[in-house]
Amino acid sequence: MKRLATMILAITMMMVFAVTVSAQGAYYVQSMKAKVMSGPSFKSGVMGEVAKGHTFTATGREGSWVKVTYNAKTGYVSSLLVATHPPLDKEGVIRAEQDDIKQGVRRRASTYTSAAAARGLAADDRKRLSMEEEVNYKALEQIEAFTVSNDEVIKFAEGR
Repeated sequence: MKRLATMILAITMMMVFAVTVSAQGAYYVQSMKAKVMSGPSFKSGVMGEVAKGHTFTATGREGSWVKVTYNAKTGYVSSLLVATHPPLDKEGVIRAEQDDIKQGVRRRASTYTSAAAARGLAADDRKRLSMEEEVNYKALEQIEAFTVSNDEVIKFAEGR
């Protein structure tokens, strides 16, 4: 049991070290656009927006945010939008002319829309479904603010 706890502690420490080391260096935007925020929060002011493939020099991490240099200022980009490797160029499989593709495409409603129409969802059901799909930014900020200290990790690994 003690050996397992020691292994878990060692792996945890290596992961913490790896995140710290990998936080610095070049990061590439992977999404079509990425907003550079003035602080590590979606509620911070937007400093600018960059396109896919833009390269940042990272100076560290704060939670799920990468601290970057942008226009000679410190900014933050969500770690979900960047990676340490350049984005891949995607190749299209279809090689026809745009007009040919438009003629051959059949437009239809999504399966969800068709099923909802067939069931005849009531107004209350539609209201409930739309409320469930809203983004809860307050909960997201609480998750981002949650931190675990090294002492807490050690106590957890030791089973205290």
